[in-house]
Amino acid sequence: MDEMRSDEIFEAIKRREHSVFKHLFETYFKKMTLFAEYFLLDRDEAEDIAQEIFVDLWNNAPMLSGISNLKSYLFVQVRNRCFNRLKHLHVEDNYKQWLAEAQAYAEIPEVEVDPELLQRVYEVIEELPEQARLVFKRCVLEGKKYKDVAEEMGVSVNTINTQMTRSYKYIRKRMGVSFLVILAII
Repeated sequence: MDEMRSDEIFEAIKRREHSVFKHLFETYFKKMTLFAEYFLLDRDEAEDIAQEIFVDLWNNAPMLSGISNLKSYLFVQVRNRCFNRLKHLHVEDNYKQWLAEAQAYAEIPEVEVDPELLQRVYEVIEELPEQARLVFKRCVLEGKKYKDVAEEMGVSVNTINTQMTRSYKYIRKRMGVSFLVILAII
């Protein structure tokens, strides 16, 4: 499947090839969830959005056309759904400004990550307070669920949620929208 082009994958999904769809889901679900969580600051809501997009893709693939870059399509869908949900919420002005800047990232490019940018991300993660850093690494870099991390650390899921919210806010403040590209890749 790795050798398949985006348009070939999309055509396979249109033909209802379950194995291709399953591989696509396994490849992108975590990345899409992290991307959505960066906007929403809520893991459950982020997972819901990622799941909804895959359900819609499966249900509507035969009617969709013109998708040449499936990865970009998926991440643009995540971004758009996050923005739609955030429009209905009361958010602070500086967050609205950040959202406006982030919206400029209309497509997630198929690029290699600049090693200096990646190094900067790791440096900013290391700036987090110890517990927040541990929580962030386990939830984002290791891909663990909040519940599992809470059990490992002997704290509540609410504590994990609070630590992740604070971490995302701090990283967003330090990195701006450039962190979005990294989230789509890690």
